Amino acid sequence: MMSDPILSTLSKLVSLYDGVAEPEGDDQIMVLLNANIAKQLQLPEELTLTTKADVPNSVFITYHSELLSRFSDLLSNRGSVSAIAINYDGYLKTSGFDKQIQQTLKPQNGLIHFLDASQQTTRYLWCHVAYTAEADEKRVGMVSFIINELTQVTPVDIGNALFWDSDRKPVENPEAFSSQSLEEIESLIERTSAQLVESDLLNWLAKLARAKVRDEERLKTYYNTISQEIHFRIQSRHLESENLQRELARRDATQAELERKLADLQQRYSLRVDASLYSVMVIHLPTVHIKCELVRKKTKRTIIAVWNPFTKVIEPLRCSVSGVPVYEFYLSDTDAKIIAPTAFNQFS
Repeated sequence: MMSDPILSTLSKLVSLYDGVAEPEGDDQIMVLLNANIAKQLQLPEELTLTTKADVPNSVFITYHSELLSRFSDLLSNRGSVSAIAINYDGYLKTSGFDKQIQQTLKPQNGLIHFLDASQQTTRYLWCHVAYTAEADEKRVGMVSFIINELTQVTPVDIGNALFWDSDRKPVENPEAFSSQSLEEIESLIERTSAQLVESDLLNWLAKLARAKVRDEERLKTYYNTISQEIHFRIQSRHLESENLQRELARRDATQAELERKLADLQQRYSLRVDASLYSVMVIHLPTVHIKCELVRKKTKRTIIAVWNPFTKVIEPLRCSVSGVPVYEFYLSDTDAKIIAPTAFNQFS
């Protein structure tokens, strides 16, 4: 995975616009753009982008460069929802899941029973969320993740399902989202993207925090030195009356100026993040749906687990409290809801 946040974001953007971006080391990528996007960006169709200065035959790009601004402008045009289906040439067997489900999904205070398994198409939502973060500096980025629409587990891995273009085929009359499922999906997208953006900005925020502490210490040292000099002058000269009041007023003004500067610094380093859903691709995958029964005391509930042939694993289930993917979980007493171990104490 590319570590440089600028190049990582540009690579995702290029791929969304039917281009190709290939890394060439840690600080540059080779880019092939389609003709329309190249024209919009005022760039050649083939070029090398780099975050390192003075690299021959390449275009230097930073957070403050005009080129990055032009790339950022592409994010202002909201993307669309598209759909593709993936062909699977192998045989989807539906046997053997009775043992596999017991080994993979483990309720800690209840039982799970295999009922049956059948070949079904599962829809996955490949979401791209663009964001702009501003504090003392500005950053633009994009996070991508996949949601299993049926189980609502996110982020989930679909393996190499999108690797071969020849396996992709159009979807005829794709099923639309219901108003209820759309609200749930929007909530999932918002929560997941918020977590991923926060993780994406973690190192940058740590850098900003260190810079803020450094600037605060500089201000405090400077103005405290002035206050100490005023105090020393008062003591050494034994000032009284008007002279004393004048120096005390200077000291109060110095302290007020320090507080104003610190408030300005707080505002300067306060984080502002704007994010928007750029595009969603609905991916129709052939999978196996495994019907299971969860049992807790006298409570029973039927669920569907998904086996993905492209990853060769049974996907995790979703915690009803925290939304995190889980393989080991607890069941609630009243309705056998799936509860992650980290959320069980809070739930109970």
